[in-house]
Amino acid sequence: MTDTPGTANAPADAPADAPANARRAPIGARQLKAFVRDDYDAVGPLWEPWLGRYFRFPAERLAADLRPRAGQRCLDLACGSALVARAFARVVGPGLVRACDLSPGQVEAARSLLAAAGLAGIEVRVMDAERLAYPPGSFDRVGCGFGINHFPRPASALRGVLRVLAPGGWAGFTAWGPAAAEARERVEQRLAELLPPPDDDERRCGAALDRAVARNSRPAHLAALLERAGFIRVAIRRHAFVVDFVDAGTLVDTVLAREARAVQRAGLDAPAREELRKNLIESLASLDPRAYRVRRPYVTILGTKPR
Repeated sequence: MTDTPGTANAPADAPADAPANARRAPIGARQLKAFVRDDYDAVGPLWEPWLGRYFRFPAERLAADLRPRAGQRCLDLACGSALVARAFARVVGPGLVRACDLSPGQVEAARSLLAAAGLAGIEVRVMDAERLAYPPGSFDRVGCGFGINHFPRPASALRGVLRVLAPGGWAGFTAWGPAAAEARERVEQRLAELLPPPDDDERRCGAALDRAVARNSRPAHLAALLERAGFIRVAIRRHAFVVDFVDAGTLVDTVLAREARAVQRAGLDAPAREELRKNLIESLASLDPRAYRVRRPYVTILGTKPR
C-alpha cells in the first residue's frame, strides 16, 4: 500500500482541506492491530491454495531450524493457515501443538484446513501476540512465520514469548529480505489504478504498517530486540527459496487473494471481478516468462530462554 502526498506545506498525514499547521494523531497500536486483523480477515480461506505455496517452504524450514523433539510442546504464533503448526505436528503429534492468530478469519480458515488434514487435535485460538493467554512455561518451541514484522510493539510480544517458553526453550521468527518482484509489483500497481482508493484512515494505517514491516524486517534490529527481551544465544540464519508462479493467471490470482480487502471494498460483482482479472493478466503480456520465477531471500532469528 502506498502513501499519497499531502498538500503543499502540510503534513503528509493531514487531510487535503486541513490547515497547513494541522496534524493528525499518529496511528496507535490498537488502531494498527485492528487494521491488520481486518486485512487478514478479508484474506481468510483465500490463503490457500494461492498464498500457501508462497509460505510453505519457509514454514517447514522454520520448524526444522527449531528442531522440535518428540514430547515437546510447540506454539505457532501469528499462525495464519497454521503451516508452522503442521510442520511441528509431523514431529511431536497434533496433541502437543497450539496455534494462535489475531485474525478470527485466519483462525477459522486454519481450523478448517487442519481438520481436512486430519490434524484437528491442534488447538487454534484468536489471540493477540502481545497478550498471550498461555500459562508461563507452556511451550518448548515457539515459531512465528512472518508475523513479528506486523506487530506494532514487537518488544512487548517478545517478552510474552519468553514468558510462555519453558527454561531452555527455543523461539524462531522469520522476516522477508529484499527481492526483485517485477511481475508482482506490476500487477499490484495496475490493481491500484483500477480499484477505488482507500479512505484516509485506511491509507494512513497502510503507510504505518509499511513502516513497521520495513523496520521490523531488519535482521540486526530483530536480533537486538530478542537480546533486550532476555533471549540468549541469538542467531541470524539467512535463507532463500524460489517461488514459481508458473504463469500470469496464477500470479494474478495470488495477488488478488492477498489484496482481498481492496477487492471487497470495490464491491465488484462476479462479472466485474472476472473483467478485473483479465485486465491484470493483460498487464503482464510483455513480461519475460522467467519473471514468474521469483527468488525470495528471508532471515530466521533464533533465540533461547535461559535456564
